[in-house]
Amino acid sequence: MANQPIPVSTANAMISDYIAYMTKLGVDMNNQTQNVAFDGTILMNWLGTVMPYADELRVCMGQYPSGNAQAGRTTVILWPYKNGQPATMPSPPIGGSGGMTPADDQTIDPFNDGHSHP
Repeated sequence: MANQPIPVSTANAMISDYIAYMTKLGVDMNNQTQNVAFDGTILMNWLGTVMPYADELRVCMGQYPSGNAQAGRTTVILWPYKNGQPATMPSPPIGGSGGMTPADDQTIDPFNDGHSHP
């Protein structure tokens, strides 16, 4: 089932099983993140920029830290990886396009500015 589309019925069953599992653990799922939505255009622009430098996209689970408006809520972090390591992008040459030595490659920042539901 990995790396391919799945039927809607399978996706719905997996979501229902997750909610049932969490509820059995005592989690009030009406007050817990059940999905994270991203603006399609913004996400696709970011993916188009970073994925040429990556060979996989990891979806990591996370929790907003205290002090954040969504503190305690779970979220997902989209993190591009290359050869098992966080992906990097080449930095522009020092001094612009004059052919000088390039600066060190920069690790690509992970993506997360989704909206948690409910």
